[in-house]
Amino acid sequence: MRRPTLRATVLVPVAALAAALAACTSGGSLPAPSSTPQASGSDEPESVTPSITRQVPPERRVDLAAASAERICGLVTPQELAQLAYPVRPGLPREIGFEPPVRGCEFHAEHGVRSVLIGTQPEGYARLGEHEVRLGEQPGTETLRAGDCTVYAPVGRTTLQVSTRAAEAGSDDCETAQGVAQYVLSAAR
Repeated sequence: MRRPTLRATVLVPVAALAAALAACTSGGSLPAPSSTPQASGSDEPESVTPSITRQVPPERRVDLAAASAERICGLVTPQELAQLAYPVRPGLPREIGFEPPVRGCEFHAEHGVRSVLIGTQPEGYARLGEHEVRLGEQPGTETLRAGDCTVYAPVGRTTLQVSTRAAEAGSDDCETAQGVAQYVLSAAR
């Protein structure tokens, strides 16, 4: 059975990643990230505390590099996202490209045009963000654009990506993305 696909511009609205995903869907190779994140102006990266936390024993954590899109959808429930972000519908699994495929799960808000995307990118893509952030004990980066805020974090042989989309994204959307990323990281390896 063939998995549903989605154009890169819908799955990952971040311009830098849209080009990488377009290369995947056309059979090309992924471009290597070329820049190092810039500091946000202070010595200590930004950090938020998620509204809920969890402890997952190491033996029960999910290998994100090998996780299917459906498994990524299971890393967080709609009820948990309602506490971390806003009320959402069940997640929709997405997979694009080949070697390695870019997998993810998008949760659309129950009301309005907002959504939360949880996905994986190739190893090294955590450097794509423009500003350094702390995701609990884990370093990461983030990029705020007009319609979304995306947080990246290195995890084993892959990069966790959490994007929050809104008609006009702002710092609250970045705090939401950071909180969701921290929550997902506690269940990932």
